[in-house]
Amino acid sequence: MSRRTRTAILLALAVALALALAPAAMASAGGGSAGYGGGHGGGKGFALYVLIQLLIRIAILGHGLGALVLIGLVVLAVLYFHLVAPRFATAPQDAGRAARHRTARRERRVELAAAEAAEYDPAFAPDIVKPAAAHLFTEIQAAWDAGDRARLATLVGPDLLAEWERRLDDFDARGWRNRVAPIQPPRVEYVGLTHHGDAGDRVVVRIEAKLKDFVEDRYGNHITRGGRVTETTRIREFWTLGRSHGRWILESIEAGAEGAHALDEQIVATPWSDDTALRDEALLEGVEAVPEGTSVAEVADLDFAGDARAAALDLSLADGRFAPDVLEVAARRVVAAWAQAIDGDDAALNAIADTPAVRDLLHPGDPSAQTRLVVRGPKIKQIRIVTLDAGAQPPTMTIDVELEGRRYIEDRATTAVLAGSRSRVTSFAQRFTLAVTEDARSPWRIVAAESPA
Repeated sequence: MSRRTRTAILLALAVALALALAPAAMASAGGGSAGYGGGHGGGKGFALYVLIQLLIRIAILGHGLGALVLIGLVVLAVLYFHLVAPRFATAPQDAGRAARHRTARRERRVELAAAEAAEYDPAFAPDIVKPAAAHLFTEIQAAWDAGDRARLATLVGPDLLAEWERRLDDFDARGWRNRVAPIQPPRVEYVGLTHHGDAGDRVVVRIEAKLKDFVEDRYGNHITRGGRVTETTRIREFWTLGRSHGRWILESIEAGAEGAHALDEQIVATPWSDDTALRDEALLEGVEAVPEGTSVAEVADLDFAGDARAAALDLSLADGRFAPDVLEVAARRVVAAWAQAIDGDDAALNAIADTPAVRDLLHPGDPSAQTRLVVRGPKIKQIRIVTLDAGAQPPTMTIDVELEGRRYIEDRATTAVLAGSRSRVTSFAQRFTLAVTEDARSPWRIVAAESPA
């Protein structure tokens, strides 16, 4: 074998090893500075590059010893990623043939529903949504690359833009510019649809793209993502789009498996096809509160010796607002509004929760609000009534809600994960204190929120 052939083989192996060891990309436009650490100036990517170069030179000049070592590393990497890693994978739904089939089935269901929705609003048609999402993706990358905040404000929802402004400020403080540029048009799959005919209209698209993604410092040096040798990256992201002035804009981004819950969400083609909302409304319409002029304390047994659930059941005979199924409606609404408020509009959460409770849900233990609690795809597993205070004005009830989903604390400027995990689904509990209201459509309001010990 000639030296030129041997060198070509070794280079191919080196590239394969570098790609195998590189972590999955977590962001494109909108990402924070925490993801960058390779390229010029050190980091794991640069160290890996130096190691590979050293082995190549040993292989060429050292009678094949480096080649054996390099081939051994490639074999170990392949064995690890194909045999060991899948056993510990926390998000298999995001990759592989099964995931592609699952996404394709979901897209067929959504597009059938979209055809129905488009009869009432053409904006939901697949041939409108998919090109609009592809164009939006390209426009957002260009605006982020240019640092054009005014342009971003026309493409991104105001709540998400507030997060992105912090990240851009952090880049500016470091003297960095995050450069992103699509290498080819993105692949767009239409995987979510909620059509209520109001400000709550949403669609979800799954985007796959290949792009240049690096940081340029004030001296013109390029800094790649940590663990990467090249500036090229592939992304898989779930984009939630909302309506603004008659067009689709970006409301939220969830990377990879973090957003896979969208594949299981309810598809709502028309306002009258939302079975959950219709059941909730019918339930609340049938709730009978205590007669006007009568306080709850007058009909409640304030010396009740049993548990809080039994007390609530007894009280619900006189005031239907205390029935467990009504509490379930309140809990589901606040959890859904909480998840939406992470990146998107806070209006739904503000409508059913007091300001201190909203703050504790979004920025627990951080009065400065420099960090945020991110919850993705939360699902309620159980609700437990902890205490009932019928004598309070207004009467209150404290419930513990057991949830399942992704939950982590994130630095808002850098997007560094400070606690929890983006990739792991966990069970966690949230405690809510609810107060009775006189609003028949929303009989309970969240006045306090905390994570129980």
